[in-house]
Amino acid sequence: MPTLLVRYGEIGLKSERVRRRFEMALEGDIKHKHAMAGISCIVSSGRGRIFVDSNDWRHTCEILSRTFGVVSFSPTVQVSSDLDKLLEDVVRFAEPLMFNGALFAIRARRSGTHPYTSQTVCEKAGYAVLSANRARGVKVNLDEPDIEIFIEVRGRDAYLFSTILPGPGGMPKSTQGRVLVMLSSERGIAAAWLLMKRGCTVVAACSDHALSDLLAAWDADLKTVEPESDMFSKAAGERCLAVVMDWGVKELGSNRALKGPVPVFYPLVGFDDDQVGSLLDRVTRT
Repeated sequence: MPTLLVRYGEIGLKSERVRRRFEMALEGDIKHKHAMAGISCIVSSGRGRIFVDSNDWRHTCEILSRTFGVVSFSPTVQVSSDLDKLLEDVVRFAEPLMFNGALFAIRARRSGTHPYTSQTVCEKAGYAVLSANRARGVKVNLDEPDIEIFIEVRGRDAYLFSTILPGPGGMPKSTQGRVLVMLSSERGIAAAWLLMKRGCTVVAACSDHALSDLLAAWDADLKTVEPESDMFSKAAGERCLAVVMDWGVKELGSNRALKGPVPVFYPLVGFDDDQVGSLLDRVTRT
């Protein structure tokens, strides 16, 4: 089973103490989602990366693609960082990827102390792959390759991969406050998702469970409540720090901005209809 190498973005910009807290939140969310799916997994971290090993790596890919805080991830082959062994493993890894006349590139990065540089890895691995595939007429092309082989050296281990898959990005679940979302339309789904992406815990005030079910695909712990005419009272009862509306510029232009004991957020105010539609396509894509 391949090891999934997980990358995050904004978390790495925080102070060391905050970064570690956010890393632990992301690791905990990944473990929780695997447990709810009935999948065994081991999650570890080191030097700006999270590693996930599970007994169903394809399902793990689906989970990571819907986990906030994950910028991207890759199925990898874990090998030794010893340079001679590494070069042998890179040649074996590249063999099924190559085809006649293929243009390829080696991309390497390194973390830790090693008797070689990242540039050395690129040069030697590129030469090894080129030599092993001369009969196929392959060539190195760093600008527009058909095949990219990535090598990430981390301490005693190295990780080989050729695919980078996108995650939703943002901040890990529950690293920010609790908000009440007035979920009465598909636009509300988009508004809620944007707050979830910022790390907020969403409580959905919703009568149509078909709407909340689409959000539950991103947060299986999503809480839904019946909406009330006094949204601020409802927010207080649910211990929410803000209310979220699906209004855009048009609605704000024809209605008075809402005021109450907690802030009211309008995350779609900068979006036109086409942008909201594109966002909804992403949120509801299975």
